[in-house]
Amino acid sequence: MIGTRRLDARDHGIGAGLAIAYVVLLASTSAPIAWSRDESFYWIAARDYGAWFAMLTRDPSRALERAVIDAAWDYNAEHPGLMKSAFALSWLAYERWGWAGSASLALRLPAMLCGGLLLWVTYLFGARLFGRQAGAFAAVAVGLMPHVFFHAHLACFDVPIATWLLLTTYLYWRSLERPWWSLAAGLAYGLALATKHNAWILPGVLLIHWVWVALAEWRARRRGQGRRLTLVPWWLLAMAVLGPAVFVATWPWLWHDGWARFLWYARFHLAHEYYNIAYFGVNWYWPPFPVSYPFVMTAFTVPATTLLLGIAGLGSRLRTLLPPGLESRVAWRWLGTAQPDARRSDVLLVGCLLAPLVVIALPSTPIFGGTKHWLAAYPFVAIYAGHVFRRVVQATRRLVGERLPAARWTVRALVGSLLLAPAAVDTIRSHPFGIAHYGFLAGGTPGAADRGMNRQFWGMTHGPLGDWLRRALPDGGTVWICDARPESWEIAQRDGLLPANVRPVGSMAAADLILVHHEHHFAEVDFQAWVLTGRLAPVHVLSHDGVPLVSVYRRRAPPSAEVGSRDRRSDSDTQSASVSGSDSDTDMASGPGSGSDLGSGSGSASASVSDSDSVTDSDSSAQYPAPHGRPT
Repeated sequence: MIGTRRLDARDHGIGAGLAIAYVVLLASTSAPIAWSRDESFYWIAARDYGAWFAMLTRDPSRALERAVIDAAWDYNAEHPGLMKSAFALSWLAYERWGWAGSASLALRLPAMLCGGLLLWVTYLFGARLFGRQAGAFAAVAVGLMPHVFFHAHLACFDVPIATWLLLTTYLYWRSLERPWWSLAAGLAYGLALATKHNAWILPGVLLIHWVWVALAEWRARRRGQGRRLTLVPWWLLAMAVLGPAVFVATWPWLWHDGWARFLWYARFHLAHEYYNIAYFGVNWYWPPFPVSYPFVMTAFTVPATTLLLGIAGLGSRLRTLLPPGLESRVAWRWLGTAQPDARRSDVLLVGCLLAPLVVIALPSTPIFGGTKHWLAAYPFVAIYAGHVFRRVVQATRRLVGERLPAARWTVRALVGSLLLAPAAVDTIRSHPFGIAHYGFLAGGTPGAADRGMNRQFWGMTHGPLGDWLRRALPDGGTVWICDARPESWEIAQRDGLLPANVRPVGSMAAADLILVHHEHHFAEVDFQAWVLTGRLAPVHVLSHDGVPLVSVYRRRAPPSAEVGSRDRRSDSDTQSASVSGSDSDTDMASGPGSGSDLGSGSGSASASVSDSDSVTDSDSSAQYPAPHGRPT
């Protein structure tokens, strides 16, 4: 029966092996990914936190003073402290011992470890529910989702919160049979609270499931089946007590005037400001947002084989979702023949799968973060995909029989490879442009561009420009970096990803080169570059699958020596104010419908650039073949 399989040391060895392999893969592929805007904020916070941790070891009494805590923890107070503290400690270790090889890897490693743990817990959950084969397939399928793979590299909170939510859910599920697991669930929920506000909705989802389970247990006892599960919600008590305790303990900013500060934090997210994002050619700035957004984006970005297997797995178990007492009375064949277990595990899985999607689907919920805001749903899709994989293996073995040598392992390896190959190819093709990548159901990245889907955000696709910049500016120079932050540029230079002698400036007029990130709300930036340079053609285009992501323009005449020697700090300080079109800009075309005639990129720039990375460095304004996403 579902959920009755016990795990042993071998299972934890498999889970740990998958986790370690994934972290190694993430670390070895991290270098080409430049730092995102959010990461740059967390790096600043991590340095502040690191200085506080260092003081805590030298002078604890002074470090605990309110003024000292506030000075170190006020920055980026809109997010809890757990992951930023982990980034800080990893950064301190790097500065002291240089153990990670690069500054960015040191800061990103804690989130990568969470990515490994995500696979481990996915395996454990899947193996307990549907068997070892299902768990292993599910874990690998999660790791080979291009957007999960991309976000797992970053020093951000999106993969960590998905990890803690999955772990909390798994421990809660275990506590229904063994109440002492409630303590672990409470601690895990505290880690989720201390990571990101997504954790707020989980108790509601679990409570709905628990009521479902309690009704089924009460009916079973009335029929004389005896006690199977506890009817006391120990998990809820543990989460209510231990969760807030961990939340406060890991966030010193709350240690003084904590209630008022928590209310500020809650209000910040309950009334979060809106940023824009493109969806089917419309640049959405404010609500009501399209209800279809998270569902369409899931279909467009999760590998089609994994998604279809997950849907098939869920479809085969629809009967288990019926209310207690109805599953044996309803005779509809399309519900399948599966019977629910005592813990109503399918209700839990479906609830945790749908909850993140439904929250984003609410018309008032901001959609600017794309898929990263519902990554927590994907392990449950993968677990159902693992269930179908196991059934396909069983059917194939029955078909083949025992006539082939080692048929048991041969069939598993062959079927697993065939079903995971499309996801692996998708993930390989997506790197290092993960958030710009779209899958088969979208027509690939070119098809998504033609449909006016969002290409990128965070201004981080400039990383692969490093070699070209070294050739274009061998003696150094200046560059206007559009949506990228100066801190992101700085850490890329520290790691050798970008040339150290090319510095960002805060004005196009002071730059040798002008970068334009292809995003709907930067349409006017292309026009500004054309006016300033006197030509339409960029000298270089960075693209992904033929879809331009960054265009580079060269000024007709190099900046004067006086401009070139301008102080870097003053340039950086004016970066965000130099042109409209930043994430916080409110002077752009306003509201749904604006930019709807711009295809998926930066206005008519898309018609004048090449769809290849091999655009030559030329001052010619000749027209190039139109890339995918050309305005119509």
